Amino acid sequence: MKNKNKIKDEYINDEDLKRYIDLSPEKKLEYLEEMNLFLNAAMPPENKRIAKKLREEGF
Repeated sequence: MKNKNKIKDEYINDEDLKRYIDLSPEKKLEYLEEMNLFLNAAMPPENKRIAKKLREEGF
């Protein structure tokens, strides 16, 4: 049977989660904005086109 917590176990440890939970709403938004900028810069152009199309279609 597949472990439902596998993603959590591999990518998020309890200390990181606790630090994120303890952030103020402003810091959480700042963190999310930084991640969005990074992911947008790292995303290949074809994937950006697909994501844009999905957003425009209301996905």
